[in-house]
Amino acid sequence: MPTTRLRTQVTHTRDVEEALRIARSLWPDESPSALLLHLVVRGGQAIRDEQAQRARARRGAVDAAVERFAGIYPEGYLRELRADWPE
Repeated sequence: MPTTRLRTQVTHTRDVEEALRIARSLWPDESPSALLLHLVVRGGQAIRDEQAQRARARRGAVDAAVERFAGIYPEGYLRELRADWPE
């Protein structure tokens, strides 16, 4: 079918064949091309979800560090410290 979109060829290596076998268990009546499309979309979603999970974990670690060190220095500590610095 004519298209202006980029097309990609995939060689059926052992890993690709295994992925297709797994995909066929979910979509038994689909062609290999359709199965590859399902795998690409699901893989992209999985990567996006993993990246979001890592970002949430980093934010959680930062929040925990901020909470752990909160209150170490009294209110106005930096202002008082800087008052001694020459301009």
